[in-house]
Amino acid sequence: MNRLSSLIYHGIHTNGWLADAVYSTAYPFRHAWRRIRNWKARSDNVTAEELYPYRHLGAIACMAIGVTNICNARCVFCAYPRAMDSKDLRGGVMPLPLFKKIVDEWVSLGGSQIDLTHTVGDPLIDPGLLDKVKYAIQEAGIKSLSFTTNGILLNRNDTYRRLIDAGVTAIFISTSGTDKESYEKVYGVKHYEDMLSGVHNLLEYNRSKGEPTSIAIRFRNAQKPSEIIRSQDFIHAIKPYFSTKVRCNFTADFDNWGGMIKKEDVFGNMKLRHASERVDLPCRFLFSFMVRYDGSVRLCGCRFNRSDMDDMVVGNIREHSLIEISKNSKAWEIIKGFYAGRRPDTCLGCSLYNPINRLWLRDKQQSIRDHSNNQAALGIKQRGEAVSTPAVAA
Repeated sequence: MNRLSSLIYHGIHTNGWLADAVYSTAYPFRHAWRRIRNWKARSDNVTAEELYPYRHLGAIACMAIGVTNICNARCVFCAYPRAMDSKDLRGGVMPLPLFKKIVDEWVSLGGSQIDLTHTVGDPLIDPGLLDKVKYAIQEAGIKSLSFTTNGILLNRNDTYRRLIDAGVTAIFISTSGTDKESYEKVYGVKHYEDMLSGVHNLLEYNRSKGEPTSIAIRFRNAQKPSEIIRSQDFIHAIKPYFSTKVRCNFTADFDNWGGMIKKEDVFGNMKLRHASERVDLPCRFLFSFMVRYDGSVRLCGCRFNRSDMDDMVVGNIREHSLIEISKNSKAWEIIKGFYAGRRPDTCLGCSLYNPINRLWLRDKQQSIRDHSNNQAALGIKQRGEAVSTPAVAA
């Protein structure tokens, strides 16, 4: 975010009436835009034959490695508490050796970006998170590492300091408003003070180090934006740290988790997103692979239906490589099935559906070309250095 766009962005997000106006308008606008987007995708009609060469995992993607699917909150807008109560979801934490295997494989494919957020769960639950972060950045050479957290455990063992010092690229804080009662109702736990203190300490320490980490506070708000902006906790603990690398946003609409979240589950300023009309084209989220804590690989890391071991699982990295899994027949049958109107149960009522279009395909093709050119240039440079090294040494 450059300085001018930062000024405009923060101008909206620190002005109560302006933020209210923008986000109240965003709800109908986003619904209308999705209808236009779906119409454009239908008219573009990217065929299965055109898509096939680009179906598999590639270095241009960001690999999601879910270090844990255990959470310490029970958010009303999330499927986690429902899946846990029904015992459909089995929680766990990824072992360090498995994490290293995934990262090493990803880097060998040319990958440089990873996100440690599971479909559900909070990465700070993982007692070995710092060891995983250090391995990925300092040993494997990952260039960009990010994750989303509710911030409740940031203060534990000075985790907020250790994350910044380890070189985490971006941290996304998912929280409710700045009112304790509203927070406890939305997040289902009594950890408001822990969250606020941890976030404030994170922001303060990040600034003291020259802001090496980008931080975004994503309010999953039942309050109006203006109520948050005018609150004392926002004014004193969050607002002073806004910059080109620190920002906040509010939630215009909430996903329905494939129909698991109902209108009666949300309250206040919270609105459920309208389910998208069906277009017989694959969703672009099918190409964002996510590795579960036990090594299971899912096509979509965004949502599940009742369990993360659902019909989106296409293999396990303990048995096959990432590239083999992404190219296997099961993955392609799920993607190709959209053209025939066949969708996995997980996708049937999903309001996050975002169909591919020709612009998406062109961007993917261009990104692949750019990556190939960069790799070729790097190879030429390295060969040149290898040739010149003996002469320099002599």
